[in-house]
Amino acid sequence: MSCEFPERAKQAGRRYTRGMLLAGGLYMAFVALGVVVIRQMGPPQWLVIVLALLPVLPALLMLRTYLTFFRALDEFQRRVQSEAALITLGVVTLAAFAYGFLEAWAGFPHLPLVWAIPAVIVTWGVSAFFVRARYK
Repeated sequence: MSCEFPERAKQAGRRYTRGMLLAGGLYMAFVALGVVVIRQMGPPQWLVIVLALLPVLPALLMLRTYLTFFRALDEFQRRVQSEAALITLGVVTLAAFAYGFLEAWAGFPHLPLVWAIPAVIVTWGVSAFFVRARYK
C-alpha cells in the first residue's frame, strides 16, 4: 500500500503540471488575442467586454487543476497547503486593505486589481516554503 502513494503522487503532479501548462498557454493566448483585437481593430464594446473576460476561463481551469491536485495530496501536504492558504489570505487582504488607505489618504498611485492574483500566487509559494520548512 505504501508503494502506491508515491506513484499516485507522481501521477497527480504530472496531471497538475499538464493542466497548469495548458491553462497558462490558454491564458497567454487569450491575453494576446485581446490586446491585438482591442488595439488594432477597435471592436464594439460588447466584444471588448467578452475579450476582457476571456482570460478568466483559463484562470478557472487553473483553479480546477489545483483543486484536483489538492485532493490527491496526503494529510500532511494538505495541512501545509491549507496553512499557506490562510497565511496568504491574511497577508494579501491586509496588504490590499492598507494600500487602499494609502491610495485614498496619502496619494499613492492606483494599483489595478489585475495584480491581485500574482500577489496571491507569489505569497502562497513563499508561505508554503516556510510552512514546509517549519515541519522539517
